[in-house]
Amino acid sequence: MKKLIALTLSIFMAALLFAGCGKTEKTDVSNSKEDKPVLNVSVFAQEHEQAMYREVISRFEEKYNCTVNFQVAGDQYWPELEAALTANAAPDVFYLGLGDIKRRVWADKIVPLDDLLDVSSLDKIWPVALNLYRYDVENDKLGEGKLWALPKDFSAVPMTVNKAIIEKRRPQIEELVEKGILPFFPEIDENGNLPVYTFTEFAILCKTLTFEDPTLPETAGSKQVYGTHLWEDFCLQPFIWGAGGDYLNEDATKVLFDTPEFIEGYEGFMKIVEMGGSGLSTDEVTGYMKFLAGRVAYFPCGTWDVGAFQAIEDDESINPGKSWFDFDLAPWPISDRYADLSIEERQDKWFGRIDSVGYCVSKQSKNQKLAAELAYVLSADEEVQRFLAKRGGQVPNIVSMAKGEYLTDDSYFPESREIFIRMLEGKNGRRVPTSLTFNAIWHTEGFISGVDSVWSYYEGIDKGVKPMSVSEYCKSVQPKAQELLDQAIRDEAALNPFK
Repeated sequence: MKKLIALTLSIFMAALLFAGCGKTEKTDVSNSKEDKPVLNVSVFAQEHEQAMYREVISRFEEKYNCTVNFQVAGDQYWPELEAALTANAAPDVFYLGLGDIKRRVWADKIVPLDDLLDVSSLDKIWPVALNLYRYDVENDKLGEGKLWALPKDFSAVPMTVNKAIIEKRRPQIEELVEKGILPFFPEIDENGNLPVYTFTEFAILCKTLTFEDPTLPETAGSKQVYGTHLWEDFCLQPFIWGAGGDYLNEDATKVLFDTPEFIEGYEGFMKIVEMGGSGLSTDEVTGYMKFLAGRVAYFPCGTWDVGAFQAIEDDESINPGKSWFDFDLAPWPISDRYADLSIEERQDKWFGRIDSVGYCVSKQSKNQKLAAELAYVLSADEEVQRFLAKRGGQVPNIVSMAKGEYLTDDSYFPESREIFIRMLEGKNGRRVPTSLTFNAIWHTEGFISGVDSVWSYYEGIDKGVKPMSVSEYCKSVQPKAQELLDQAIRDEAALNPFK
Protein backbone atom coordinates (compact mmCIF):
# COMPACT_ATOMS: atom_id res chain seq x y z
CA MET A 1 0.00 0.00 0.00
CA LYS A 2 2.86 2.37 0.72
CA LYS A 3 3.83 2.29 -2.91
CA LEU A 4 0.32 3.08 -4.00
CA ILE A 5 -0.03 5.89 -1.51
CA ALA A 6 3.34 7.28 -2.53
CA LEU A 7 1.92 7.98 -5.99
CA THR A 8 0.51 11.15 -4.49
CA LEU A 9 4.03 12.52 -4.16
CA SER A 10 5.03 15.04 -6.80
CA ILE A 11 6.84 13.99 -9.96
CA PHE A 12 9.60 16.32 -8.92
CA MET A 13 10.21 14.42 -5.69
CA ALA A 14 10.19 11.09 -7.51
CA ALA A 15 12.70 12.39 -10.03
CA LEU A 16 15.03 13.41 -7.23
CA LEU A 17 15.31 9.85 -5.93
CA PHE A 18 18.96 8.97 -5.62
CA ALA A 19 19.91 12.32 -7.18
CA GLY A 20 22.41 12.76 -4.38
CA CYS A 21 23.08 9.08 -3.93
CA GLY A 22 25.29 8.82 -6.96
CA LYS A 23 27.68 11.26 -5.26
CA THR A 24 28.23 9.05 -2.22
CA GLU A 25 31.65 7.80 -3.28
CA LYS A 26 32.75 11.21 -4.49
CA THR A 27 31.76 13.13 -1.37
CA ASP A 28 34.78 14.99 -0.05
CA VAL A 29 33.83 15.98 3.47
CA SER A 30 36.68 18.46 3.65
CA ASN A 31 35.09 20.50 0.87
CA SER A 32 31.87 21.11 2.80
CA LYS A 33 31.53 24.58 4.24
CA GLU A 34 31.55 23.43 7.83
CA ASP A 35 33.54 20.23 7.32
CA LYS A 36 30.47 18.15 8.19
CA PRO A 37 30.03 14.47 7.33
CA VAL A 38 27.25 13.87 4.82
CA LEU A 39 24.72 11.03 4.78
CA ASN A 40 22.41 10.24 1.89
CA VAL A 41 19.20 8.54 3.01
CA SER A 42 16.51 7.21 0.69
CA VAL A 43 13.04 6.02 1.72
CA PHE A 44 9.46 5.96 0.50
CA ALA A 45 6.86 7.71 2.63
CA GLN A 46 3.45 9.31 2.66
CA GLU A 47 3.34 13.07 2.92
CA HIS A 48 2.46 13.09 6.62
CA GLU A 49 5.33 10.64 7.27
CA GLN A 50 7.79 12.85 5.41
CA ALA A 51 7.09 15.79 7.72
CA MET A 52 7.71 13.60 10.78
CA TYR A 53 10.98 12.17 9.51
CA ARG A 54 12.31 15.52 8.36
CA GLU A 55 11.85 16.86 11.87
CA VAL A 56 13.60 13.83 13.40
CA ILE A 57 16.46 14.10 10.94
CA SER A 58 16.82 17.82 11.62
CA ARG A 59 17.39 17.01 15.29
CA PHE A 60 19.90 14.33 14.33
CA GLU A 61 21.85 16.78 12.16
CA GLU A 62 22.06 19.23 15.03
CA LYS A 63 23.15 16.63 17.58
CA TYR A 64 25.78 14.97 15.38
CA ASN A 65 26.85 18.08 13.45
CA CYS A 66 26.26 16.43 10.10
CA THR A 67 24.22 16.89 6.95
CA VAL A 68 21.57 14.35 5.97
CA ASN A 69 20.21 14.42 2.44
CA PHE A 70 16.75 12.93 3.00
CA GLN A 71 15.34 11.70 -0.31
CA VAL A 72 11.78 10.42 -0.73
CA ALA A 73 10.80 8.09 -3.56
CA GLY A 74 7.64 7.45 -5.50
CA ASP A 75 6.28 4.11 -6.63
CA GLN A 76 9.55 3.21 -8.37
CA TYR A 77 11.57 3.03 -5.17
CA TRP A 78 12.69 -0.59 -5.45
CA PRO A 79 13.72 -0.62 -9.13
CA GLU A 80 15.53 2.69 -8.74
CA LEU A 81 17.29 1.43 -5.63
CA GLU A 82 18.30 -1.69 -7.56
CA ALA A 83 19.73 0.50 -10.30
CA ALA A 84 21.68 2.58 -7.78
CA LEU A 85 23.11 -0.54 -6.13
CA THR A 86 24.10 -1.98 -9.50
CA ALA A 87 25.86 1.28 -10.38
CA ASN A 88 27.68 1.32 -7.01
CA ALA A 89 25.89 4.56 -6.18
CA ALA A 90 23.83 3.43 -3.20
CA PRO A 91 22.66 5.79 -0.45
CA ASP A 92 24.35 5.49 2.95
CA VAL A 93 21.06 4.36 4.50
CA PHE A 94 18.24 2.75 2.58
CA TYR A 95 15.35 0.35 3.04
CA LEU A 96 15.91 -3.39 3.21
CA GLY A 97 12.90 -5.50 2.28
CA LEU A 98 12.50 -8.83 4.04
CA GLY A 99 12.79 -10.70 0.76
CA ASP A 100 16.04 -8.95 -0.16
CA ILE A 101 18.26 -9.80 2.81
CA LYS A 102 20.11 -12.70 1.26
CA ARG A 103 20.72 -11.09 -2.11
CA ARG A 104 22.05 -7.87 -0.52
CA VAL A 105 24.38 -9.83 1.77
CA TRP A 106 25.58 -12.12 -1.01
CA ALA A 107 26.29 -9.13 -3.26
CA ASP A 108 28.25 -7.48 -0.42
CA LYS A 109 26.06 -4.37 -0.58
CA ILE A 110 25.29 -3.95 3.14
CA VAL A 111 27.18 -4.29 6.40
CA PRO A 112 26.16 -6.12 9.59
CA LEU A 113 25.15 -3.68 12.27
CA ASP A 114 26.76 -5.87 14.94
CA ASP A 115 30.06 -4.34 13.80
CA LEU A 116 28.81 -0.78 14.17
CA LEU A 117 26.42 -0.73 17.15
CA ASP A 118 26.08 -2.16 20.62
CA VAL A 119 23.34 -4.61 19.66
CA SER A 120 22.74 -5.52 23.30
CA SER A 121 20.87 -2.20 23.54
CA LEU A 122 18.32 -3.47 21.04
CA ASP A 123 16.58 -5.98 23.28
CA LYS A 124 13.84 -3.38 23.88
CA ILE A 125 12.65 -3.72 20.26
CA TRP A 126 10.01 -6.29 19.31
CA PRO A 127 12.09 -9.52 19.21
CA VAL A 128 10.15 -10.88 16.25
CA ALA A 129 10.76 -7.69 14.27
CA LEU A 130 14.46 -7.65 15.10
CA ASN A 131 14.93 -11.30 14.16
CA LEU A 132 13.42 -10.63 10.74
CA TYR A 133 16.72 -8.94 9.86
CA ARG A 134 19.09 -11.58 11.19
CA TYR A 135 20.88 -13.86 8.76
CA ASP A 136 23.45 -16.54 9.52
CA VAL A 137 25.51 -16.59 6.32
CA GLU A 138 27.50 -19.69 7.16
CA ASN A 139 24.44 -21.84 7.85
CA ASP A 140 22.20 -19.99 5.37
CA LYS A 141 19.55 -19.45 8.03
CA LEU A 142 17.29 -16.43 8.36
CA GLY A 143 16.17 -15.33 11.81
CA GLU A 144 19.57 -16.11 13.34
CA GLY A 145 23.10 -14.74 13.14
CA LYS A 146 24.19 -11.20 12.45
CA LEU A 147 21.84 -8.25 12.26
CA TRP A 148 21.70 -6.63 8.82
CA ALA A 149 19.11 -3.91 9.41
CA LEU A 150 16.97 -2.30 12.08
CA PRO A 151 13.18 -2.26 11.67
CA LYS A 152 11.84 1.03 10.42
CA ASP A 153 8.59 -0.28 11.85
CA PHE A 154 6.75 -3.46 12.73
CA SER A 155 3.53 -2.98 10.81
CA ALA A 156 0.09 -4.53 10.99
CA VAL A 157 -2.87 -4.26 8.62
CA PRO A 158 -6.34 -4.84 10.08
CA MET A 159 -9.38 -3.23 8.50
CA THR A 160 -10.48 0.29 9.24
CA VAL A 161 -14.12 1.28 9.43
CA ASN A 162 -15.67 4.66 8.82
CA LYS A 163 -18.13 4.81 11.72
CA ALA A 164 -19.88 7.84 10.20
CA ILE A 165 -21.14 5.60 7.39
CA ILE A 166 -22.17 2.91 9.87
CA GLU A 167 -24.25 5.45 11.78
CA LYS A 168 -25.96 6.65 8.62
CA ARG A 169 -27.12 3.09 7.97
CA ARG A 170 -27.82 2.17 11.61
CA PRO A 171 -31.59 1.56 11.09
CA GLN A 172 -30.96 -0.82 8.18
CA ILE A 173 -28.23 -2.70 10.05
CA GLU A 174 -30.25 -2.96 13.25
CA GLU A 175 -33.12 -4.42 11.24
CA LEU A 176 -30.76 -7.14 9.92
CA VAL A 177 -29.70 -7.91 13.49
CA GLU A 178 -33.31 -8.08 14.69
CA LYS A 179 -34.15 -10.52 11.90
CA GLY A 180 -31.14 -12.69 12.74
CA ILE A 181 -29.47 -12.06 9.39
CA LEU A 182 -26.53 -10.43 11.17
CA PRO A 183 -25.48 -11.73 14.62
CA PHE A 184 -24.54 -8.33 16.07
CA PHE A 185 -24.07 -4.65 15.26
CA PRO A 186 -20.64 -3.69 13.84
CA GLU A 187 -19.17 -2.27 17.02
CA ILE A 188 -17.06 -3.53 19.92
CA ASP A 189 -19.33 -5.01 22.59
CA GLU A 190 -19.35 -4.20 26.31
CA ASN A 191 -16.83 -7.00 26.99
CA GLY A 192 -14.33 -5.70 24.46
CA ASN A 193 -15.11 -8.31 21.80
CA LEU A 194 -14.54 -7.23 18.22
CA PRO A 195 -17.37 -7.61 15.68
CA VAL A 196 -15.86 -10.51 13.72
CA TYR A 197 -18.19 -11.45 10.85
CA THR A 198 -18.22 -14.49 8.59
CA PHE A 199 -17.69 -14.04 4.86
CA THR A 200 -21.42 -14.11 4.11
CA GLU A 201 -22.30 -11.83 7.03
CA PHE A 202 -19.65 -9.34 5.95
CA ALA A 203 -20.87 -9.42 2.33
CA ILE A 204 -24.41 -8.71 3.52
CA LEU A 205 -23.16 -5.85 5.69
CA CYS A 206 -21.17 -4.37 2.79
CA LYS A 207 -24.21 -4.59 0.52
CA THR A 208 -26.23 -2.70 3.17
CA LEU A 209 -23.49 -0.06 3.32
CA THR A 210 -23.62 0.49 -0.45
CA PHE A 211 -25.98 3.41 -1.09
CA GLU A 212 -26.33 6.98 -2.35
CA ASP A 213 -25.48 9.52 0.37
CA PRO A 214 -26.81 12.99 -0.50
CA THR A 215 -25.17 14.49 2.63
CA LEU A 216 -21.62 14.01 1.35
CA PRO A 217 -19.78 17.25 0.48
CA GLU A 218 -19.14 18.13 -3.15
CA THR A 219 -15.45 17.42 -2.59
CA ALA A 220 -16.31 13.70 -2.33
CA GLY A 221 -16.64 13.63 -6.11
CA SER A 222 -19.72 11.41 -5.97
CA LYS A 223 -22.57 10.53 -3.65
CA GLN A 224 -22.10 6.79 -4.18
CA VAL A 225 -20.89 4.95 -1.08
CA TYR A 226 -19.62 1.35 -1.03
CA GLY A 227 -19.28 -1.23 1.71
CA THR A 228 -15.69 -1.84 0.72
CA HIS A 229 -13.28 -1.79 -2.22
CA LEU A 230 -10.58 -4.47 -2.01
CA TRP A 231 -7.98 -5.97 -4.34
CA GLU A 232 -6.12 -9.30 -4.30
CA ASP A 233 -2.43 -8.56 -3.94
CA PHE A 234 -2.90 -6.66 -0.67
CA CYS A 235 -6.29 -7.71 0.71
CA LEU A 236 -6.88 -11.37 -0.18
CA GLN A 237 -4.50 -12.86 2.41
CA PRO A 238 -6.77 -12.28 5.45
CA PHE A 239 -9.62 -14.08 3.68
CA ILE A 240 -7.41 -17.09 2.97
CA TRP A 241 -6.19 -17.18 6.58
CA GLY A 242 -9.75 -16.64 7.84
CA ALA A 243 -10.76 -19.82 5.98
CA GLY A 244 -7.95 -21.77 7.64
CA GLY A 245 -5.82 -21.75 4.49
CA ASP A 246 -2.48 -20.34 3.41
CA TYR A 247 -0.47 -19.50 0.32
CA LEU A 248 2.46 -21.84 1.01
CA ASN A 249 3.18 -24.96 3.00
CA GLU A 250 5.19 -24.78 6.22
CA ASP A 251 8.64 -24.79 4.61
CA ALA A 252 7.56 -22.50 1.74
CA THR A 253 8.28 -25.09 -0.96
CA LYS A 254 4.74 -25.73 -2.19
CA VAL A 255 2.06 -23.37 -3.47
CA LEU A 256 -1.42 -24.00 -2.04
CA PHE A 257 -3.65 -22.13 -4.50
CA ASP A 258 -5.69 -25.22 -5.39
CA THR A 259 -6.46 -26.28 -1.81
CA PRO A 260 -10.09 -26.21 -0.58
CA GLU A 261 -9.27 -23.65 2.14
CA PHE A 262 -7.62 -21.24 -0.29
CA ILE A 263 -10.53 -21.53 -2.71
CA GLU A 264 -13.03 -20.98 0.11
CA GLY A 265 -11.23 -17.84 1.25
CA TYR A 266 -11.06 -16.42 -2.28
CA GLU A 267 -14.75 -17.19 -2.81
CA GLY A 268 -15.48 -15.33 0.43
CA PHE A 269 -13.53 -12.37 -0.92
CA MET A 270 -15.44 -12.38 -4.22
CA LYS A 271 -18.79 -12.88 -2.48
CA ILE A 272 -18.70 -9.19 -1.54
CA VAL A 273 -18.35 -8.32 -5.22
CA GLU A 274 -20.99 -10.84 -6.27
CA MET A 275 -23.51 -9.42 -3.79
CA GLY A 276 -22.89 -5.82 -4.88
CA GLY A 277 -21.10 -4.53 -1.77
CA SER A 278 -17.87 -3.44 -3.43
CA GLY A 279 -16.61 -0.76 -5.75
CA LEU A 280 -16.01 -2.03 -9.28
CA SER A 281 -12.61 -3.05 -10.61
CA THR A 282 -13.20 -0.69 -13.53
CA ASP A 283 -13.65 2.38 -11.32
CA GLU A 284 -11.17 5.12 -12.12
CA VAL A 285 -11.11 6.30 -8.50
CA THR A 286 -9.16 3.92 -6.26
CA GLY A 287 -10.59 2.40 -3.12
CA TYR A 288 -8.10 4.39 -1.07
CA MET A 289 -9.23 7.72 -2.50
CA LYS A 290 -12.87 6.69 -2.04
CA PHE A 291 -12.18 5.88 1.60
CA LEU A 292 -10.54 9.26 2.19
CA ALA A 293 -13.58 10.92 0.63
CA GLY A 294 -16.03 9.15 2.96
CA ARG A 295 -17.28 6.83 0.24
CA VAL A 296 -16.06 3.44 1.52
CA ALA A 297 -17.04 1.98 4.88
CA TYR A 298 -14.36 -0.75 5.26
CA PHE A 299 -10.80 -0.59 3.98
CA PRO A 300 -7.37 -1.95 4.94
CA CYS A 301 -5.46 0.20 7.44
CA GLY A 302 -1.71 -0.09 7.86
CA THR A 303 -0.09 1.22 11.02
CA TRP A 304 1.46 3.91 8.81
CA ASP A 305 -1.97 5.13 7.61
CA VAL A 306 -3.50 6.37 10.85
CA GLY A 307 -1.82 9.78 10.80
CA ALA A 308 -3.42 10.68 7.47
CA PHE A 309 -6.79 9.28 8.54
CA GLN A 310 -6.72 11.13 11.86
CA ALA A 311 -5.91 14.41 10.14
CA ILE A 312 -9.11 14.17 8.11
CA GLU A 313 -11.17 13.13 11.13
CA ASP A 314 -9.93 16.08 13.21
CA ASP A 315 -10.29 18.77 10.52
CA GLU A 316 -13.46 20.63 11.52
CA SER A 317 -13.24 22.87 8.47
CA ILE A 318 -13.88 19.97 6.08
CA ASN A 319 -15.40 17.33 8.38
CA PRO A 320 -17.54 19.19 10.92
CA GLY A 321 -18.54 17.01 13.84
CA LYS A 322 -17.01 13.98 12.10
CA SER A 323 -20.06 14.12 9.86
CA TRP A 324 -18.62 12.02 7.05
CA PHE A 325 -15.33 10.60 8.36
CA ASP A 326 -14.86 8.95 11.75
CA PHE A 327 -12.42 6.05 11.55
CA ASP A 328 -11.44 3.21 13.85
CA LEU A 329 -9.95 -0.27 13.44
CA ALA A 330 -11.87 -3.47 12.72
CA PRO A 331 -11.15 -7.19 12.24
CA TRP A 332 -11.13 -9.10 8.94
CA PRO A 333 -13.93 -11.61 8.23
CA ILE A 334 -13.72 -15.38 8.72
CA SER A 335 -15.07 -18.62 7.24
CA ASP A 336 -18.78 -19.34 7.11
CA ARG A 337 -17.90 -22.53 8.99
CA TYR A 338 -17.72 -20.33 12.10
CA ALA A 339 -21.25 -18.96 11.72
CA ASP A 340 -22.52 -20.76 14.82
CA LEU A 341 -19.72 -19.46 17.06
CA SER A 342 -20.42 -16.73 19.60
CA ILE A 343 -18.69 -13.38 19.29
CA GLU A 344 -16.27 -14.45 22.06
CA GLU A 345 -15.36 -17.64 20.20
CA ARG A 346 -14.62 -15.73 17.00
CA GLN A 347 -11.91 -13.49 18.44
CA ASP A 348 -8.94 -15.73 17.60
CA LYS A 349 -10.19 -16.87 14.19
CA TRP A 350 -9.29 -13.79 12.13
CA PHE A 351 -5.85 -12.73 10.88
CA GLY A 352 -4.29 -9.78 9.08
CA ARG A 353 -0.86 -9.27 7.61
CA ILE A 354 2.15 -8.13 9.61
CA ASP A 355 5.26 -6.91 7.86
CA SER A 356 8.32 -4.73 8.19
CA VAL A 357 10.90 -2.80 6.24
CA GLY A 358 14.31 -2.07 7.70
CA TYR A 359 17.06 0.54 7.68
CA CYS A 360 20.36 -0.89 6.44
CA VAL A 361 23.80 0.65 5.93
CA SER A 362 25.59 0.56 2.61
CA LYS A 363 28.94 -1.22 2.39
CA GLN A 364 30.11 1.74 0.29
CA SER A 365 29.27 4.36 2.87
CA LYS A 366 32.24 6.45 4.03
CA ASN A 367 30.41 7.15 7.27
CA GLN A 368 29.17 3.72 8.29
CA LYS A 369 29.14 4.32 12.04
CA LEU A 370 27.24 7.58 11.66
CA ALA A 371 24.83 5.90 9.23
CA ALA A 372 24.26 3.09 11.74
CA GLU A 373 23.67 5.66 14.47
CA LEU A 374 20.99 7.31 12.32
CA ALA A 375 19.37 3.92 11.72
CA TYR A 376 19.38 3.35 15.49
CA VAL A 377 17.84 6.74 16.24
CA LEU A 378 15.08 6.21 13.68
CA SER A 379 14.37 2.68 14.88
CA ALA A 380 15.03 2.54 18.62
CA ASP A 381 15.35 5.97 20.20
CA GLU A 382 12.58 6.33 22.79
CA GLU A 383 11.79 9.98 22.11
CA VAL A 384 11.73 9.41 18.35
CA GLN A 385 9.43 6.42 18.73
CA ARG A 386 7.09 8.44 20.91
CA PHE A 387 7.18 11.32 18.45
CA LEU A 388 6.37 9.09 15.45
CA ALA A 389 3.67 7.06 17.22
CA LYS A 390 1.87 10.13 18.58
CA ARG A 391 1.61 11.46 15.05
CA GLY A 392 0.22 8.24 13.65
CA GLY A 393 3.33 7.16 11.78
CA GLN A 394 3.66 3.74 13.37
CA VAL A 395 3.26 1.59 16.47
CA PRO A 396 6.29 2.04 18.76
CA ASN A 397 9.15 -0.37 17.99
CA ILE A 398 9.88 -0.44 21.72
CA VAL A 399 7.77 -3.22 23.26
CA SER A 400 7.29 -1.65 26.69
CA MET A 401 6.08 1.58 25.09
CA ALA A 402 3.77 -0.24 22.67
CA LYS A 403 2.15 -2.31 25.41
CA GLY A 404 2.26 0.52 27.94
CA GLU A 405 1.70 4.19 27.24
CA TYR A 406 0.61 3.59 23.64
CA LEU A 407 -2.46 1.77 24.98
CA THR A 408 -3.12 3.81 28.12
CA ASP A 409 -2.39 7.38 26.96
CA ASP A 410 -5.38 8.88 25.14
CA SER A 411 -3.14 11.18 23.12
CA TYR A 412 -2.37 8.16 20.93
CA PHE A 413 -4.89 7.01 18.30
CA PRO A 414 -7.01 5.38 16.95
CA GLU A 415 -9.36 4.31 19.71
CA SER A 416 -9.08 0.57 19.06
CA ARG A 417 -5.29 0.58 18.59
CA GLU A 418 -5.03 -2.51 20.79
CA ILE A 419 -5.92 -4.41 17.61
CA PHE A 420 -2.48 -3.50 16.24
CA ILE A 421 -0.82 -4.89 19.37
CA ARG A 422 -2.80 -8.13 19.24
CA MET A 423 -1.64 -8.63 15.69
CA LEU A 424 2.02 -7.87 16.42
CA GLU A 425 1.92 -10.26 19.38
CA GLY A 426 0.91 -13.02 16.96
CA LYS A 427 -2.66 -13.42 18.19
CA ASN A 428 -4.21 -12.10 14.99
CA GLY A 429 -1.21 -11.44 12.74
CA ARG A 430 0.67 -13.46 10.12
CA ARG A 431 3.71 -12.85 7.92
CA VAL A 432 3.19 -11.78 4.32
CA PRO A 433 3.69 -14.99 2.27
CA THR A 434 5.94 -13.42 -0.35
CA SER A 435 8.43 -12.43 2.37
CA LEU A 436 9.08 -16.14 2.98
CA THR A 437 10.47 -16.91 -0.49
CA PHE A 438 13.52 -15.85 -2.52
CA ASN A 439 11.32 -13.86 -4.89
CA ALA A 440 7.63 -13.14 -5.34
CA ILE A 441 7.27 -14.16 -8.99
CA TRP A 442 5.25 -17.24 -8.07
CA HIS A 443 2.66 -14.83 -6.67
CA THR A 444 2.85 -11.82 -8.99
CA GLU A 445 3.12 -13.70 -12.28
CA GLY A 446 1.72 -17.02 -11.12
CA PHE A 447 -1.44 -15.66 -9.48
CA ILE A 448 -2.07 -11.91 -9.50
CA SER A 449 -1.38 -11.38 -13.21
CA GLY A 450 -4.55 -13.21 -14.29
CA VAL A 451 -7.16 -12.21 -11.70
CA ASP A 452 -9.07 -10.14 -14.27
CA SER A 453 -10.63 -13.46 -15.30
CA VAL A 454 -12.13 -13.82 -11.82
CA TRP A 455 -13.40 -10.24 -11.68
CA SER A 456 -14.90 -10.64 -15.15
CA TYR A 457 -16.80 -13.72 -13.94
CA TYR A 458 -18.25 -12.15 -10.78
CA GLU A 459 -18.80 -8.61 -12.06
CA GLY A 460 -20.15 -9.71 -15.43
CA ILE A 461 -17.83 -7.25 -17.17
CA ASP A 462 -15.97 -8.02 -20.40
CA LYS A 463 -12.29 -7.56 -19.65
CA GLY A 464 -11.02 -9.22 -22.81
CA VAL A 465 -10.17 -12.42 -20.96
CA LYS A 466 -11.97 -15.69 -20.32
CA PRO A 467 -14.24 -15.33 -17.25
CA MET A 468 -13.39 -17.93 -14.62
CA SER A 469 -14.84 -18.83 -11.24
CA VAL A 470 -12.54 -18.78 -8.23
CA SER A 471 -12.26 -22.57 -8.25
CA GLU A 472 -11.50 -22.71 -11.97
CA TYR A 473 -8.91 -19.98 -11.73
CA CYS A 474 -7.10 -21.37 -8.69
CA LYS A 475 -6.83 -24.81 -10.22
CA SER A 476 -5.66 -23.41 -13.55
CA VAL A 477 -2.81 -21.30 -12.11
CA GLN A 478 -1.51 -23.85 -9.61
CA PRO A 479 0.92 -25.69 -11.96
CA LYS A 480 2.57 -22.52 -13.28
CA ALA A 481 2.80 -20.96 -9.82
CA GLN A 482 4.48 -24.11 -8.47
CA GLU A 483 6.88 -24.10 -11.40
CA LEU A 484 7.83 -20.49 -10.67
CA LEU A 485 8.36 -21.24 -6.97
CA ASP A 486 10.52 -24.25 -7.86
CA GLN A 487 12.59 -21.99 -10.11
CA ALA A 488 12.98 -19.44 -7.30
CA ILE A 489 14.29 -22.19 -5.02
CA ARG A 490 16.78 -23.29 -7.68
CA ASP A 491 17.86 -19.69 -8.31
CA GLU A 492 18.45 -19.15 -4.61
CA ALA A 493 20.69 -22.21 -4.39
CA ALA A 494 22.60 -21.25 -7.54
CA LEU A 495 23.21 -17.64 -6.48
CA ASN A 496 24.46 -18.39 -2.97
CA PRO A 497 28.23 -17.70 -3.16
CA PHE A 498 28.84 -19.36 0.21
CA LYS A 499 27.77 -22.82 -0.97
